[in-house]
Amino acid sequence: MKNILRIDTKAGISADRFAAALIGLGVPEQDMVQVIKYTAENLGMLDAHTHLEFLPNEVPAHRLHLTPLEEQEALPWNETPAVLEMALSRAKVEETYAHFAQRTLSILRAAKVQTSSLSPEQTVHLPIIGSAHTPYKHKAPYQPQPENLNDGEFYIQISSQYAAATQGLNTFSHIFVLSYLNQSLEPEITVRPPWKDDDKRYGAFATRSPNRPCPIGLTRVRLHHVEGERIYTGPLDLFDGTPILDIKPFIQTLDGKANEEDTGNDGWLEGSDHLELHRLGIPHAHPGGSGSLDQPQIMIALLTGIAYGLQHLKVAIDSIICTYPVNTGTGNVLESATQVILEQYKIPNQSESVSGELVTPDGAAILAALSPTFIKAEAMPSEDKNIAYGLGGQYFNNSPALGALPMLLVE
Repeated sequence: MKNILRIDTKAGISADRFAAALIGLGVPEQDMVQVIKYTAENLGMLDAHTHLEFLPNEVPAHRLHLTPLEEQEALPWNETPAVLEMALSRAKVEETYAHFAQRTLSILRAAKVQTSSLSPEQTVHLPIIGSAHTPYKHKAPYQPQPENLNDGEFYIQISSQYAAATQGLNTFSHIFVLSYLNQSLEPEITVRPPWKDDDKRYGAFATRSPNRPCPIGLTRVRLHHVEGERIYTGPLDLFDGTPILDIKPFIQTLDGKANEEDTGNDGWLEGSDHLELHRLGIPHAHPGGSGSLDQPQIMIALLTGIAYGLQHLKVAIDSIICTYPVNTGTGNVLESATQVILEQYKIPNQSESVSGELVTPDGAAILAALSPTFIKAEAMPSEDKNIAYGLGGQYFNNSPALGALPMLLVE
């Protein structure tokens, strides 16, 4: 006999909160975490763990934390369906629940492609003039320091047809290197810095995130000497083989002089401890946050765990009940992919100004894939002792209660 799942979306929805609520409904915590971690081991190291928190009135809630343990290249979206299929097979997920996970991924993929693709009229073609050669294959410093010279050799190999363009370059002490960040993740329009404690988002143009609509890198570096088709430099913050788009000389009189009225500032980063880590070139991690948990390989691990959990609870996938309108939080912080899914699948929603991003792209994709029957919010029982609450890695305004996802299983 199948059970009916009721989802209360008054606090939005995301994949990690959904998985955590399933644990509260009776999926063995150890089993859920093991499925997620085992799936992740085949895609990259990921720490997954849960703990119990108490909401107001001592109501228990499970919180699921997912933390990438290493930086890695994102899995291409076009490879994700086959990878998810293998993961579901290894977890012994039955066809009904596997189809739900695959549909969720398909909806998410389509929204990502739709929001990141540009028409031919909106693109330009640029020649690659060379490539960067550095000792960094998988991890590069955020801000190279002189001591990084000991890491290995740094130079830019110029294509032979552009070699003559380096004439006179060796008279300068520093150069600007413009690169194409070919290992960046899916582009983001807005970014939630993973190291900040709040859920505020910033426009990509107001950050140094490499996951940009146009992933061009800018590096100011010391020039050592030019030798034929090679430009030897100080430490570069680039992966080995990164395509180079252009090189410009740093001209002290034009670029390095500033009067007292034009010294610039640090913008929203002013006073940030994280900015100081970048300035000093101190290695540090960027765990959590949308830029990390939104990676396709992590979504595959989460979806596999969720499908396993729904199967364990014997949920009737074709009879899901969900409250409306779905609370998206502050409207202007939603990712473009979230908005696309909500509109395309006609999911009733409304924004409120008291919170941040309550609906993530993966959360919207889950709702779309479940295709629930929507009922008014007041029709959802609020005092039932069997209601489970799920929390994710994101903290909203430092309030553990905000963002809790209530779910109820009815026989």
